[in-house]
Amino acid sequence: MEKIYMISIVLALIIGCEKGDSENKNACNSDNPIEDISWLKELKNSLSDCVCEISLIQGTYDNRTVFFTALTDPVCNGIDTPTLFDCKGNVVRIFTMNDYQEFYTDVTRDKVLYRCKISE
Repeated sequence: MEKIYMISIVLALIIGCEKGDSENKNACNSDNPIEDISWLKELKNSLSDCVCEISLIQGTYDNRTVFFTALTDPVCNGIDTPTLFDCKGNVVRIFTMNDYQEFYTDVTRDKVLYRCKISE
């Protein structure tokens, strides 16, 4: 009976670890993260009726993949103070009005995933 109990525990741990690994891999290496990652899909859906164009971008910060929204409308004048999220949706860093210049030097914009365009 103890062997069955121990085998059950080991199997539960293995299955739990494999699931976590596949979620991490899927989030960071997905061909279509905007559809594959639920929190990213929710963030996209929250961008509607934009007065200025705002883009959802996949980038790199501190050698890791991050996601963030940014003002990408050349006609609108504003300052980006984005929040960077990792592949799981955890906050990596929040840029403020005091340190927003670091955003432009520390974060690369690798791929635009979605653009919320101005409604006409």
